[in-house]
Amino acid sequence: MTVRAFGVDQLPHRPPMRLVEEIADLVAGESARGLRVARPEDWYFQGHFPDDPVVPAIVLIELLAQTGGLAAASGGERSGSAAMLRVAAVGPFKFPGAARPHQLLDARARVVGRIGGLIKIEGEVLADGVRVAVGSVTLADVSVDQAAKAAAD
Repeated sequence: MTVRAFGVDQLPHRPPMRLVEEIADLVAGESARGLRVARPEDWYFQGHFPDDPVVPAIVLIELLAQTGGLAAASGGERSGSAAMLRVAAVGPFKFPGAARPHQLLDARARVVGRIGGLIKIEGEVLADGVRVAVGSVTLADVSVDQAAKAAAD
């Protein structure tokens, strides 16, 4: 699947929570690279920290989760929709550096496991080529729960 055929418009998020601005690379069902420029006017810099702005760790985690969701939804039998994926768990994360305004954030996500409606994503976020976050998230396909609930009704 090409990057043009599967873009950020597949995310259910809308600004300001749509963090991925561009998909730089996509291997259907396996991996993705999502990009964002951290701009000084971005909402998360307003209070974090006014005299020393740093992208909050949770924003880096969400950027990786959104990128991983695009990778996961781009392949397999449920290809084409990331709308029904939600963060179910956040694995261990490390933040060896800080991302600041004007830097290019490059989220690199890999799908490393699937079981039932759960998808494990591992990856890292780079800021101008320097690693600022590394860890994992588990996404849940909530459409699986909705289908089971509908079948039970």
